[in-house]
Amino acid sequence: MKFLVLQHVPHEHPGLISAWAEQRGVGLTIVGMWKPYRRPKAGDFDAVIILGGPMAVYEEFPSKNDELAFIKDALDKDKHILGFCLGAQLLANALGAKVYPNEKNGRPVKEIGYYDIRLTDFGTEDPLFKNFQPAIKVLQWHGDTFDLPERGILLASSDDCKNQAFKCHKSYGVQFHMEFTPQMVEKLILEDREWIYKDYQLDDEQLKQQSKAYEELMAKQCNLLMDNFIATIQ
Repeated sequence: MKFLVLQHVPHEHPGLISAWAEQRGVGLTIVGMWKPYRRPKAGDFDAVIILGGPMAVYEEFPSKNDELAFIKDALDKDKHILGFCLGAQLLANALGAKVYPNEKNGRPVKEIGYYDIRLTDFGTEDPLFKNFQPAIKVLQWHGDTFDLPERGILLASSDDCKNQAFKCHKSYGVQFHMEFTPQMVEKLILEDREWIYKDYQLDDEQLKQQSKAYEELMAKQCNLLMDNFIATIQ
């Protein structure tokens, strides 16, 4: 099988998905959206993975319009899409939903670090989360959220951000990450330092230790998620 991967910045690469793809014999074509690129054709691939990034969908960035046009074309062609974090927000927006800063009780709320999400009743029955427990430990790295698309089904929530995962026809958006390695987490702490400490307190060393403690769990969960995703295609 052939997957297209849209990558937004060098340090948010496929990570654990690359190891999974190599083990499963899945070909990954990675397009770096921060470099000169030719917009790919959705029909050339079995599925599309859209990775995260520091951009905001409600602001302008160079590849935004191209990506939204590509996602809409992929949806029209009935392609399977899996979006992580920014990828989920772009997918939701392409489906007509609004993306905006996450708030709780009228105050901005970021989720940075390892959090528990809870599957909804629909989530426990959906094939993407087959063999997952109702409560799942995930890495969060965001300050934005999205409305549920008109035909979207909510699959997971957290205490500080309701829309954590959704399904719309053959496509999925997940606000969280399962693909990051400890090395990627350390790089993110450096790259996003200014954003992290704006209205947020983070214990860098504790997060680095947690990333190593959860390394095996994240790899296991990423493999399971991707196995489940590819099963929806076959």
